[in-house]
Amino acid sequence: MSDVQATLEFSIELHKFHNVDLFQRGFYQIRTGLKVTPQVSHRLTVTTRDNIGDCSSNPAGVYDGTVFSRIFQILYRNEEVVVNDCMVFKLHLLLNGERVEEALSEVDFQLKLDLHFTDNEQQLADIVTVPLISSRTLSLHFHPRRGLHHHVPLMFDYFHLSVISVSIHASLVALHQPLI
Repeated sequence: MSDVQATLEFSIELHKFHNVDLFQRGFYQIRTGLKVTPQVSHRLTVTTRDNIGDCSSNPAGVYDGTVFSRIFQILYRNEEVVVNDCMVFKLHLLLNGERVEEALSEVDFQLKLDLHFTDNEQQLADIVTVPLISSRTLSLHFHPRRGLHHHVPLMFDYFHLSVISVSIHASLVALHQPLI
């Protein structure tokens, strides 16, 4: 049997950001990216959902395969900010047609969440230059029949003590002849 193209969709939602004890007041942003095993031929497309009711002047967006959350300001300890940014990572994988289920189970998916910070409002004009202060990587174990469904509080490191609640859903949406 020949190769088969599997299409997976990962839906990620960043819910609430809670400042446990960040040392610096200023502007924060979460950047999210999905990494796939380089041994598997794949193509990744990323989109964000329009957040209705969000009056933010800087909504979530996609730059170079990474989703940039809206920018939010943190002023106080134990402050909670509702982020509510949704994103979809659509992934096309080229797999061996004789062992699709096993091949999908073996693919290593990693969700990377980066925390960026600046206290300089002028630096927000060029959002790409806002420096990274902490990073976390989640290994995702996808099962072809059950999919993936998690809601996790993700804590950044001790020096940037903060938590963001993240919902992750993934499903196999199609199997068809290779198009990539």
